[in-house]
Amino acid sequence: MTTIPEMFNELTEYLSTHEADPATYLLIFFIFCVAAAVILPIPVEIALVVNPSIHIALKAAVMGLGKGTGALAVFFIGRKIDETVGQYAKKWRWYNWLLVRSEKLVRKYGYVAMYAIMSVPGMVDTIPLYIFSILNQEGQLMTLRYFVLVNILAGVTRAFLIYALFTAFGWEWF
Repeated sequence: MTTIPEMFNELTEYLSTHEADPATYLLIFFIFCVAAAVILPIPVEIALVVNPSIHIALKAAVMGLGKGTGALAVFFIGRKIDETVGQYAKKWRWYNWLLVRSEKLVRKYGYVAMYAIMSVPGMVDTIPLYIFSILNQEGQLMTLRYFVLVNILAGVTRAFLIYALFTAFGWEWF
């Protein structure tokens, strides 16, 4: 079985092999961003620094669109697994504690909370997206349109935050 660090290294190597073809590189990056939002519990920021020949604004846009597309899928998947999550909340006290706190955060701050959490560099998207989706039963807390839009904006913001951090430390990999 492949470990997460091994998968991360394989992705980086695979992206590196496609540096010469920006369209292929961006398509692979987009697919990876969607997969990271839906099923892969790893951050995608490493792909921002692999190909310095593609402008950061284009990579940020692709990252945002990938995260938005993944959020679209999670919005509907979360509704389907709500019952399963309820069963785990009954079995595991820590999990129930996390859900209760998350729900309070979502009810109090809504889209702003989701934007802030999803904008954090290095954040694993999968878990918070599913939590937000599950807590959004029947679209009472968030609409599909804004759920996706907030994730697109958070993806773009995250890309530029990574760029700013790298620039601040003098790392010119972009």
